[in-house]
Amino acid sequence: MQLTATKIDAQEDKSVTLRALIASLGKRTNVVAAARKRLLDAGHEYTTSAIYSTIQRNGSNNPTIAAALLDAIEAAQAERRSIDDRRAKLASA
Repeated sequence: MQLTATKIDAQEDKSVTLRALIASLGKRTNVVAAARKRLLDAGHEYTTSAIYSTIQRNGSNNPTIAAALLDAIEAAQAERRSIDDRRAKLASA
């Protein structure tokens, strides 16, 4: 997981919080909505408030929500890398 110098490398620093990972994506993300959708698709019904509480507690209160958040963060990072790659490819064309 290589991130830019201004972002956090989660594999090197074990003290990285969910909040820091979400903040590394920027101000406008849909990570919470994506995590909630993943939970609903898996048959778990949690409120948005429960998801935000899990972010505040760094996943310690609900590992199911924490896993869904991490999946959503990974998907958002992959999408951003894909967009950056496409932008660079078009710029060099």
